[in-house]
Amino acid sequence: MPQQLFSRILTKATNLNASDIHIHPTTKYWIVRLRILNKLHTIMQLPLLEGAKLQSYLKFQASMDICEKRKPQSGQFEKQLNEKTFALRISALPDKLGSESLVIRLFHYQATIPFLNSTIFKASAKKIIACCHNRYGLFLFSGTTGSGKSNSMYSLANELCRNRAKHVITVEDPVEHYSPSFLQVEINEKAGLNYEKVLRAVLRHDPDILIIGEIRDSETAKMAIRAALTGHLVLSTIHASNLNTMITRLTDLGVTRDDLNDALLGISYQQLTDLYCPLCHRNCSIYCTHHPLKQTVLYETANDELLTDCINGQASIHSSIKKQYRKGVAYGFFAEKRLE
Repeated sequence: MPQQLFSRILTKATNLNASDIHIHPTTKYWIVRLRILNKLHTIMQLPLLEGAKLQSYLKFQASMDICEKRKPQSGQFEKQLNEKTFALRISALPDKLGSESLVIRLFHYQATIPFLNSTIFKASAKKIIACCHNRYGLFLFSGTTGSGKSNSMYSLANELCRNRAKHVITVEDPVEHYSPSFLQVEINEKAGLNYEKVLRAVLRHDPDILIIGEIRDSETAKMAIRAALTGHLVLSTIHASNLNTMITRLTDLGVTRDDLNDALLGISYQQLTDLYCPLCHRNCSIYCTHHPLKQTVLYETANDELLTDCINGQASIHSSIKKQYRKGVAYGFFAEKRLE
């Protein structure tokens, strides 16, 4: 049964803290892989018929067109497993042989790590907290896919609410972390609920903190700026390769530099880095349990005068992540290898 098969795959993925499940067809069989700590690991091969049944089951659960195999599709659904709830976002991509490859991104509905514990360098986390504490404006996170940007937003919001009750509203596609103390709104493009429409309604709902899953287009960017300028703390993410390109990306989306100067509290670029395991000597298997935490986040942040100079094109921001990495190597947190 495809339902039982997927439950076994999902159980293994969650036990190993995988971020994605890859189900890829070949001419002879299907390959199932897990992405763990940014590396792919093959866990099983499935006969062609069994793989096709699993594919149809997943597409049906995600409200995708089972008969359509010529166009890319995406969908999502929730799965209960061992009294835990997981949000699954599925992407289907056709190949030239007429089959489809599936990639499933896993989102765990679980308590987020306290923000100060997200990094081994507490000063960088404290700098972000101080930047947002009792202030309104826009604070942006950026980083590569899977670097924990959403985790950072949620844990920062929890930290800011620790000593004082605040009304927190999240707008996401999909909701990645279930938080009963937050009002969470999910984007539904098929029902006409896009970021622009939802954000217009949310601003009338009196939030103290507004979390926007991602700034993808000019309308979302302008709504985030509007929310920041009308007395709300807005936390969001944007795709960029470093701090400098975050500013460039915002201006490309139509945000003026005057609005950035008025609304932007700070920007942070983050990178998820493997921690060194002294017992495995860099060769940790996916089953290693020596170290409770396998990775940590390295933050680099710009605010105040440095951010203003960057917005106005008077200065560029030099990366501090490599410096943090070298410091971590000296302390024994990281292996002695070149940081990518």
